[in-house]
Formats: sequence, structure tokens, C-alpha cells
Amino acid sequence: MKIHLEPGTRHLLELVRSSAPEGLPVHLVGGAVRDLVLGRLVNDFDFVVPAQSLELAKKVRQQLHAVGFTLDDERQTGRVIVNQGKPDELIIDFVIYTGGSLLEDVKNRDFTINTLLVDLQQPEEVIDLLGGLADLDAKVLKAASPQSMQLDPLRVLRGIRFKRNFNLEIEPQTEDLMRAAAEGLAQISGERIRDELFKILAQGDVAGAFRLMDSLGVLAPVFPELAELKQEPALYPHVHPLWEHTLQVITYLEILLVPTVNLEASPTAHYVHLAREMLAQYAEQIQALLNQPIQAGRQRGSLLTLAALYHDVGKPRTQTQDEKGRFHFYGHDKAGSELMEKRARALMLGKEEIAYLTLLVSQHMRIHHFSKPGVEMTDRAVYRYFRDLGAAGVDNALLSLADTLAAFEYTLQIEAWKREVQAVEKLFSAWFNQQEALIQPRKLLDGQDLQRIFGLKPSPLLGESLEALREAQAAGEVGDEKAAINYVYQFLERKKQEGEPHEDQSE
Repeated sequence: MKIHLEPGTRHLLELVRSSAPEGLPVHLVGGAVRDLVLGRLVNDFDFVVPAQSLELAKKVRQQLHAVGFTLDDERQTGRVIVNQGKPDELIIDFVIYTGGSLLEDVKNRDFTINTLLVDLQQPEEVIDLLGGLADLDAKVLKAASPQSMQLDPLRVLRGIRFKRNFNLEIEPQTEDLMRAAAEGLAQISGERIRDELFKILAQGDVAGAFRLMDSLGVLAPVFPELAELKQEPALYPHVHPLWEHTLQVITYLEILLVPTVNLEASPTAHYVHLAREMLAQYAEQIQALLNQPIQAGRQRGSLLTLAALYHDVGKPRTQTQDEKGRFHFYGHDKAGSELMEKRARALMLGKEEIAYLTLLVSQHMRIHHFSKPGVEMTDRAVYRYFRDLGAAGVDNALLSLADTLAAFEYTLQIEAWKREVQAVEKLFSAWFNQQEALIQPRKLLDGQDLQRIFGLKPSPLLGESLEALREAQAAGEVGDEKAAINYVYQFLERKKQEGEPHEDQSE
């Protein structure tokens, strides 16, 4: 089979070929060839050689004026990165054969669709040693050999991603091999699992991916905290068992954010339409926020999905039953936050990512309170909400809507749903349109002013006074400096009556 090469790709292949010592066979292999066959954009190239891989990598790096380093000493893997950190970044790896020959090398790879080769002497001709072209055409995911999954259990996760990315059916024997190798994921480093996991989280229908992980035995080694959650039945008012509820939350997150999904046949279509009408005016701003990376290039939208996966993980260990037979889960948000932190650390996520995930899990119940009759989302409540959550308050509001839909579905009382949607709308309006008025009021007095006017010393009371003033501004109770001074005076008088001194008397 012949493939079409774009000028940039053709130039790269020719540069690598001309950089190799005379007589050294060089082959492009793996996903790059697969994607060239499919006409997809390629920005990750893998080259295999029988020897001198590090020398070839060094010469190519010099030719391209790129950065490079040794990725794996044992396999003599050299990496070259062109335009590092830019949208057109290219990653180019050079490695020696695994197994001593080109045929053994491809047999040691993961799936047949990733064993396709291009000899740089004939760069438009695809070499297919294991039937990968036929499998790609038939949309079948097949292991390259019976040992492929055991050689690297991470390939089980990669197989899940490939199945979904290329709309493939897993061959039954390969599915058995993946299932048998899944327990080996417990021995894979957190970094490698994290990187593969976030590629899956970036795809659509993430709930479907988790269902497939469950059927292949992947959840236990990768997310051991979910084992207890999967045993929980549907308990009133939830309409689903807890594991299915969790997956439905993830599904509703996607539904709320992707207005093209057709819901006419869904029993929750009316509820979703109400929320979408509200979300429409903020859609671009919300999507821009979720597309931003929090740390190391990982998008907050993917982290939001991970938080949704763990939002109720604390329920099994906090479950109690009262004398009337009703079940309660007091403190499950805090317990879940601790479990989320444990898993985030195991996945080697960054400090900021861990803070984001634990914050969402610990606060995911907060907006539900405002679906109750007579409970209003006041300006003061808005201020306190974003004071505690910052920008993550937007993400948490989306999680709250999805959680409510998944919990009640067709049993959801329309008036309660409207109240929650209205509360979220007020939060979004504040964040996107009224930051200065409701979230970060302009400073009327600072700490020095309070020390000068009221004789306060640096102390917790000074901080409390400033915070109380900002909250009063957000609530519309204070609008100018004179009113601010009067408010602080009254605040300090109340503190005095409560037994707190105006000054720090610890000296």
C-alpha cells in the first residue's frame, strides 16, 4: 500500500535517512504510520534501527537545531523535540530493535495496527508484517502477539483508548489477553498510568471508557478506592446504584457542555434543556476555562471528570442508618476528598491539581442546598462561595447540576431543578459579569487604614475586620469609604460585646 506524504513529513523522513550511516536500515514504525494510512496529522514519529540509535538521534537533533536527550539507556532510546512547547511541536524517537530483528520488534509491540512500517529508502510504501492493514480496514483491535499485553500491562489502557479513538472492536482473544494482564497495572508507575489516563479523559463518552475499564478488570488496580462504591445499591432518593450514578454524573457533564447531543428520547430532556438555555450565554467562557491547563498541560476539564469519578467515593465508609431506616452519609464529602487526594498523589499529579480535585470533591454538595424552598442565593452567599472556591466554583457548579440530574433523573421535581439552575445562573453571572461588584469588591479600606483609624494592631481581628468589610460590600451594604468606616466601627463594637478586644493584647 502506498501513502501520501505531506511536504513537511517527506522532508523529515529524508533528513533522517540522510543522517543515518550508510547501510544502516531505518524504519518509521507504529502510530505514525497508522495515522499516515488514515490521513491523520502526525506529530509523533518513532524510528527503529538495528544499532546506533543514540548517534542517529544526536545527528538529527543537530540538523534540526532542536532539543534532545536520552529517554531510555537500556533500550538506547533517544528523543528529539522540535519547536518544544509550541502548537506545532514534533516528538521524534529513535530506538534499537527489541528482540534482535525487525520482525521480532514488531511482534513485541502492542497491537497489529501499530506494527506498520515504512522503510526510509521507499518512504511511500507501507510494510505490513502482521496484518495490521487488514485489521485497520476491518476496524479490529488485535494484539501483536500473545505476549504483547504481559510485556507491558499499560497497553491495556492504551487498547481502551485505541478502541474508542478509532472506533474498533476488540478481538475476543485480545480482550482475554487484556483482561489477564490488567492486574499488572498495579505495578506500573503512577506517571505512566496518569499520562495514558488523561488521554482517555480527553476523549468523548468517558463514562463508556470507564465501563470498558470495569469489564476488563482495570478499575481495581488503577482506582482501588472505587471497589466499595461499586457495591452500593440504589438508596433513596437516588434512582441508580452508586457506581451507575457516578457514571451518569460524568455523562451529564458531557451532555450539559455539548449542546449537539440529541436528547429528545431521554426522560431528562426537559431538565437538560432548561439548564442548557441558562448555560448558552456563558458557553464560550465556560469552555475556554475548562480548556485551560491547571498544571503540566493537563486540562481542567479532564480533572473535572476525574473529580466527578470520585465525588461520592466517601459514601460507603460514612453510611449510617437512623431509627426510621433512612440512610445518611454525613461527612462523605470530606472522606471522599481524602480518598481523592490519595489517588491523585498516586497518579503523581501536581500540587495545584491535587488542590483543585480535593476542593471539588469536598464542596460538591454546596449548591444543592439552594434547591430547597425558601433558600436564596444571596449576594453574600455568592461572595462566600467564590471566596472559598475561586475559579473552581464554576467547575463545581457544573458538577452540581450533573450530580442532581444523575441522582433524580425522571423523579426530579421541576421546581427544585429550577431553583438549582437559577442558583448556578447567579453564580455564573457573578463570575463572568460582576467580578468587581460581587467577588472582588474594590478596596475601600486596607490594613493600614484600620490600624490608623481604630488603633488595631496586626492580628487575626484585623484580618477578620477586612474580610467582614469585603463581604458587606459584596452584599451591597457598604458603598463608600465613610460607610466602610462606620461598618468596621460597628463590627468591632459587636466583637467587643462578644468579649474580643480591639487590639492584639498578646504582648
